[in-house]
Parts: sequence; structure tokens; C-alpha cells
Amino acid sequence: MNAEYVYLAVTLAGAMCLFWSQRLSTDLTGLLVMLAMIVPWPHPDGSWSAVLEPAEGFSGFGSAAVIMIASMFVLGASIVQTGAAETLGLKLLRAVAHSEWRLQLAVLVLATLISTFVNDTTVVLILLPLIVSLCKEKQLSPSRYLMFAAYGSLLGGMWTLIGTRSNIIMSDYLRQETGSGIGFFEFTPIAAVVFLFCGLFFMLVGRRLLPGQMPVLSGDVMKEFLTEVDVPEGSAAVGQRLTDLDSFARDKLTVVALLRDERRVPRTAQLREGDVLIVRGSAERIGELVKSADFKVREESKLDEKALQSVDLVTVEAVLPVHSRYAGYTLNHMPFSRNYGMTVLGVARQGKAVAERIMETRLEGGDSLLFLGSAEDVERLRENTGLLVLQEESFPAIGKRKAWTTGLLLVAVVLLAVTGLLSPAISIPLAAVCAVLLGCISWRGAYEAVDWPTLVLLGGMISFGVALEKTGGAEALALVTVNAFSGVDPIYLFAALLLIALVLTQLIENAAVAIVMAPVAFEVAQATGMEPKPMLIAIAICVSAGFSTPVAHESTILVMGPGQYRFKHYLMIGSVLAVITWVVATVWTPVLWDLL
Repeated sequence: MNAEYVYLAVTLAGAMCLFWSQRLSTDLTGLLVMLAMIVPWPHPDGSWSAVLEPAEGFSGFGSAAVIMIASMFVLGASIVQTGAAETLGLKLLRAVAHSEWRLQLAVLVLATLISTFVNDTTVVLILLPLIVSLCKEKQLSPSRYLMFAAYGSLLGGMWTLIGTRSNIIMSDYLRQETGSGIGFFEFTPIAAVVFLFCGLFFMLVGRRLLPGQMPVLSGDVMKEFLTEVDVPEGSAAVGQRLTDLDSFARDKLTVVALLRDERRVPRTAQLREGDVLIVRGSAERIGELVKSADFKVREESKLDEKALQSVDLVTVEAVLPVHSRYAGYTLNHMPFSRNYGMTVLGVARQGKAVAERIMETRLEGGDSLLFLGSAEDVERLRENTGLLVLQEESFPAIGKRKAWTTGLLLVAVVLLAVTGLLSPAISIPLAAVCAVLLGCISWRGAYEAVDWPTLVLLGGMISFGVALEKTGGAEALALVTVNAFSGVDPIYLFAALLLIALVLTQLIENAAVAIVMAPVAFEVAQATGMEPKPMLIAIAICVSAGFSTPVAHESTILVMGPGQYRFKHYLMIGSVLAVITWVVATVWTPVLWDLL
């Protein structure tokens, strides 16, 4: 046997073991694979040589696939930072939260729709806090809904070219071999049928296999802060009663007192301009109030409108140490706004809102302060020895202008791809740069949005795909596979390749599976006379079906802890979804395209 084939087989086997065992991080494993391709090794004839030249080995980091995937991370983050995802998601989910099956279906459909245009992992990162927040608000169990977000993101990623990185990898490989990649919506006909059958199973059977009701979040007690808000001039709340306003309905926020000219008036009175509300609620609910045009949080008013529309805002919770120099002082004497650019939105004491007015409260050691300000100012706040910063959360921008801008950029990417005016390899990076230049995401946010370990993994593993082609390994594997199925209908060979891709993607990174399977599938198509494009599309669909194990994809890993899922939940539900995907791709692809 060719020594290089043995070397490649050993390298691939070692990489798969590391991917499965997680003894090394996936990006480090990818780098080791790349180095194995460019480091000279001894051959049977006594010579030392590498499989690839250094330029060939490093070529993966400059590939169109890696650049496109990095750009999609930036575009996805801009959708989050501008508040577009939060606004759409919460409104839809709250509208159907009165029924478990309707909310489950809404989560599944929403995750699928967003994932058609946003990286699947990013979709879960968007929806996870929204679902957990809604479950806290409605006293629901997250375990009944988070799996729908994870599986919906995987199903949605199948639909379009930019839905998931494995689709981009397949298209990029086909473009390199034939000069033409896979169209933006050419994955959709198969993906839509897969979604239909998987959705039916999940809603009729799978949902019954999820864990039952459990505490919203084990051991978690929602901390409440006290804050003060004004009713500004021109507010739509003027003339209405508190019970008529959504912000104060359903126990989202509690009004401790209603003040008018510094005097208390009944909380049932109609609101007037200049009224002051003393409000108690969670950090998240107070954050929502900040975004309302009908109320003005008193401390937040120190931030002007331009600052509140920034995509770089964060909320920070900090605790006063026992002997803090701020103990005994009120917020009126605090220099936070002047010295740090951070304003105090609320105060909590022992996890509960303080009983006095926020600006008149004398702080004590152990009190928690909720800050709002620019992410750039957080580090200076951390250096303050009088405070202990606990956690920092991104705060989606206020105002719809940037959300619309991000949405239009995404629409432009789709239109350019569909019309053929610009290839996705150009339009996606262009849209990402425009998102930064137009202020939809900061430069800092863009760099933080990119999942660098994923890019390192891709760049490293692409070198293995290059080596498979250069050494003839892909062609040799294809011939072995073809010979094994000689004399039988080619559809069985097609089904076998899809099954191999399906099994591998349950065990290792789906992008790595795509990189290995693309050249083999292409060579099989060449050897049998089958059309390579539909074959690569069907394999891409199966590569995205990492439903059966929590380690198959980041989306399934992310929900495992918050949902308190066990391996058996993925196996019982995900295995059926994976088999459905394989059957649909095997049967439906020949119907849509003439394979032979």
C-alpha cells in the first residue's frame, strides 16, 4: 500500500480520536493535522519529505470558506447587538407562551428561520437567554423548550448556503473543482422536506421524551433592584393607568410608589408628565424599561440619546465589599458617571430591592449596583477597589435604525447571491465590513464575535483535504467504495456515502466531516458518472444532522447544561431525526436532480 495513504489514514484516525475524546481542543487538533501535512517524515525508501509544501498546508487560512464563515460571525453578532433578534424573538415567544406546544413550535420555527441566514451556533446564543428569561417570567421549565432551539438551528442551517459552515465548505470545494459553486437556495428543496418530517416527529413524539417540569434554574434566585423613572414630555403613558401599561403588567415590574411633585399619589391614578415612579424589578426588566420611549430612568438620563443607541453598551453588576469606601454614601455623592462613564440603574440589598428611594439610599457593604455604560469603560470600573465587578452582559442598542440597517445588509447578501451579481465569497465579507462601518457593530465587537477556534480548526483541516487530493487518496477511496458496490444500483452507493457522513457527524466536528467527505464524494461522482453537485448537497444536509449526541455540534452542547439534558435525551430524539434526514436526502435528491 502507498506509504502516504497509510500516513494520511493514521493522521485522520488520530484526529478523530482527539475530536471524540476532547483530550485536546478542536482548534489545536486542527493545527496538529496541518503540521502533520507539512512536516517531513521518513518514507520506506529512506527519504524524508512532507505530504504538502508549506504554502499548500497554510492555504486553508486564506480560503474563501474561512473568510466567509468569519464574516457570517460578524453579521450574526450585529443582528444581536442592534437588538433586532431580541425584539423579534421576545415578541413572538411571549405571544404564544400560554400554551406549551405552541411555544415549543414557535421556538422551533423561529430558530429554523433565523438559522437560514445566521450561523446556527449564533442562533442558539441569541435564543438561549431569551428562552430562559421567558421561562423565569412565566415559571416554565427551560428543559421543555431549549432542545427545540438547538435542533431548530441545525435544521435551519441546512436551508441556505450561509446557514452553516459545512454548506460553505461544500460549495467552495465544488467551485474549486468545477468553477461553479452551489447556489444560495439549492439546499432548500431537500432541507424543507427534512424540516417537515423532523418537525412532525418532534412535535408529535419527541416533545414527550423531554424532561418534565423542573425548577426554572436550579438554585437561582432572581435579584431585584430598585430604580426611579420619570414620565417624560410626549410619553404615550400620559393619561393611562399603570394597570393599562404592558411594562407593569403580569408582575414584570412592581411600582413601589407613584410621586407627583414629591408627594405620593394613589398608584391607580392616571399618569401625568413629570410623575416619578419608584420601581422594583430584575436587571433584565429594568433594562427593558431603559429602552422604552415612554419612561426615562433617572440615572440613565445622564446618557444622551446617541450613547443609548450605541452597539457597545453593557450592563454590569458590581458589589460593594464589606469595607468599601462608598459605604454610608448616597448615589448623589458617587462619581461613577463623571469618572467612569457608567450610570447606576438600580440598587439591591441581599438580593432584594432596597426600601428607600434609590438616590437617597445610603449604601452598605454587600449592596449590589446595576450599571449601564460603554464596554470600553468596564475595565476602568474593574480597577476600582471600592467595587467588586461580578458579571457583564451585552445590552442591545436602543432604536430601530441600526436593526433595519443590519437587516438590509442581510437581504442584500441574499439578493446578490440569487441574482448572481456578486458571489457570496465577495458579498458576505463586504456586508460584514459595511456592518462595522455603518455602526451596526463596533470593531471590538466584530473581533470578539468571530469564533477564532473554529476558524483555526477549518484552516488546519482544509490542509488535510488538499493532501487527499494531491496524493490521490480521495480518488483511491472513491475507487474502493465504487468497487465495493459494483454490480448494484448506484443509488445504494449514494445512500452509503450519505450514511457514512451521517455517522461521522455524530462523533466529530461537522466542518471536519465536510472537509473529508467533499473530495471523496466528488471522486465517487466522477468514477460513477453521477452529478457531483446534488451529491455534495445531499452530503451537506446529512453533515448538518448532528442530532444524536451532545458533542456533535456547539448548538447541542450549549443547551445541555441550562436544559439539564442527559445523553439519553439526545439519543432517543436525535437519532430518529438523524435517520429521517438520511432517508429524506437519499430518496428526495434523485427526485429533484438527475443523478446519472
